[in-house]
Amino acid sequence: MYKNLIGAAGALFLSVNSAFAADITLGFAPNLQTLPIVVAQSEGYFEEEDITLESVKFTSGRRALEALIGGQLDVAFMAEYPVSIASLREQPFGTFTTLSRYTANRVISKISAGFEDPSSLEGKTIGTTMGSNTQFFTEALLDEYGVKAEVINVSPPDIVPALARGDIDAGIMFPDFYPAAEAALGDDYVEFRSSAYVAWFVLSATPEMLNERADELAGFVRALVKAEAYIEANPEGAMAALEVASEGLLTMDTIKTKFAEAEYEIGLANGLLDILEIQADWVVGKGLVEAEPSRDAVKAYLATGPLEAVDASRITFK
Repeated sequence: MYKNLIGAAGALFLSVNSAFAADITLGFAPNLQTLPIVVAQSEGYFEEEDITLESVKFTSGRRALEALIGGQLDVAFMAEYPVSIASLREQPFGTFTTLSRYTANRVISKISAGFEDPSSLEGKTIGTTMGSNTQFFTEALLDEYGVKAEVINVSPPDIVPALARGDIDAGIMFPDFYPAAEAALGDDYVEFRSSAYVAWFVLSATPEMLNERADELAGFVRALVKAEAYIEANPEGAMAALEVASEGLLTMDTIKTKFAEAEYEIGLANGLLDILEIQADWVVGKGLVEAEPSRDAVKAYLATGPLEAVDASRITFK
């Protein structure tokens, strides 16, 4: 059973000839949540580990995970939500580190719609992307405020246009789309930040990477640890690297404004396992997956091997 394969990844490290650079295909997009990857690229930390990184842009973690499971990627970036679903389906992958936590999830609406806070959404229409962590956040927010609203499924790039047209009264979208919403709505823009859900952004890998290429993955993690230290010591340099990597999509003003919304920590913490367990229960309760959720079942998909090879103290989940 695949769970045993993931468990073995904690101890199995095969050696390869380090004279040859490893080619790793990574699915991600440059943004605040992926800043450690951006810095590791710009500062040459992957090259120091003899890693040649081939980047494939994905704006959806769910699709990146599908590509990973399908064999098109070696490593994929995603929020924790796809991990909870894929673990319930017992799909072949393992999550080997957290990259960041996002602490400023928000609901966006218009002043002209009379929005002040989530209680203003009673009886209104909210657009979000069903089957994603934004749906999880939407329901957590509505439960917190005791609000009943109509929640409709809107694809990620269509939420901002739908909000601008007035097709929906509010939108709960991926953070990458916040700047576009602010630009589209102008002076009518209004937001409400909530701590109802803190997103954990992680990296997952194929069984081949976790086992046959485990030493390469350990080098990948070492590069990220160096990047984490760089971000803490030189935030201005990290922000400059992100501005370049975003190719004009993120201005320095936007990056500086949003920089404090993300927290960077390479590791596997108890908080990650906690939210995965909660989401697994929620997913099964919604009837999205037929499975028997448990903390141990989710834990089996946290592949500790790469971090154990680099710094075992970064593994703190129980």
